Amino acid sequence: MNNPHKLHNKCLVTGATGFLGTNLVHELVKQGWDVRASGMHGSEVKYIKDLPVELVFADITLADEVDKIVEGCDVVFHVAGDTSFWKKHFNRQRKINVEGTTNVAEACLKHGVKRLIYTSTLDVLGFNPSGGSYDEQTGRYNFNNMGYNYGDTKLEAEVRLRSYQTEALEIVFIYPGFMIGPYDYTLQIGRIFFDLAAGSLPGLLPGGGSYCHVSEVAKAHVAAAEKGRAGEGYLCAGMPYSNITHADMFCRMAKEICATPPKFKIPRRVFIAYGYFCEMLSSVTNKPPEMNPGQARYMSSPQYAISGKAIRELGYKVPTVETCIHDAVTWYRQNGYEI
Repeated sequence: MNNPHKLHNKCLVTGATGFLGTNLVHELVKQGWDVRASGMHGSEVKYIKDLPVELVFADITLADEVDKIVEGCDVVFHVAGDTSFWKKHFNRQRKINVEGTTNVAEACLKHGVKRLIYTSTLDVLGFNPSGGSYDEQTGRYNFNNMGYNYGDTKLEAEVRLRSYQTEALEIVFIYPGFMIGPYDYTLQIGRIFFDLAAGSLPGLLPGGGSYCHVSEVAKAHVAAAEKGRAGEGYLCAGMPYSNITHADMFCRMAKEICATPPKFKIPRRVFIAYGYFCEMLSSVTNKPPEMNPGQARYMSSPQYAISGKAIRELGYKVPTVETCIHDAVTWYRQNGYEI
C-alpha cells in the first residue's frame, strides 16, 4: 500500500483509552492524522480528552456499534482487547478478543477500509523452552492447555482475522512484548512499581520477558499503516539487551525508585500453587484474583523475542530497559502518583 498516511488519513483506534491505545492516539495526533478514538462505554478518557480527536464509545462485541465507528475511516487500528485473567470473565474475554475482532474485520470490509492494523501479542508466538530467543518465523504457540485464556483467545482471533486478508483489506499484525512507559494508568506492568515501593512483593517471579517501550510500539503501529507488508506480522518487543528475567527487571525497577527488592525468587511450582490459591480465594470473595494458575505458568516461561524484522521494515526502536523504566516512573510522578 502506498503511504496511506498521506492519501487516506482518517483512522479509527479501538481500545483508545487503554495503555497502548492512549499512546497510539497521542502519536497519531502528533503525526497529523485525523483520529476517531473509541473506548468501551464508561472508560476513562482523561488522558486523551483534550486532544483534537473525535471521541466515540462502542462495545466491540456488538456488530451494529462497531459498524458505526468504522464507517468513514480509511485505516483502522484495532487495539482493543481484554487482558483479564479472572476465570469468571473468560467468556467475556473470548467475546471481546475473538468475536469483537471478527466484528471489526466485517465492518472494515463493509465500509471499504483500506488497511487494518491489528494489535496481537508476542504470546501467539509462544516461548522457547530452552530459554533461547525466537522471531516471527521460529516462534510457535505453546501456551495451549495451560489455562492461559488470554493467549488462547488472541491466537484464535488472529487465525480468524487472517481469513479476511484480501486485496481490498490489507491486514498487518503487530506483536508487542512486555510494554512499559507513560500512560500506564491501568497498571499493567506499573503495578510492580507500587508493590516494590510498598514492600508488598513477596518474591521475584520466575521466567523472563522481552521488554519494550510502549511509545516505540505505538510508533511502529503508525509505520505499519504506512509501510508494513500486507499479511505480515511484526514483533515489536525486545532485543538481546532487553530480553531479561523478570527478577532482573524487577530489581532494576526497584533501583529506579530507591526501593529494596525481594531477596529471593519464587520457584515455578510455588508460583503456580499460589495461582491456584488465589483462584480458589476469588471464588469465595468474588473479587479478581491476584494471580491464577494459567497466568502463573505464563509468567514462568522464558519469552525472549527478537524484533529485527520490525527494526528493518518499520523503523522500530528498542531503548534500554533503564530508559523504559525511567520514562514510566517520570510519567507517574508528573501525574501525581506517589512512587
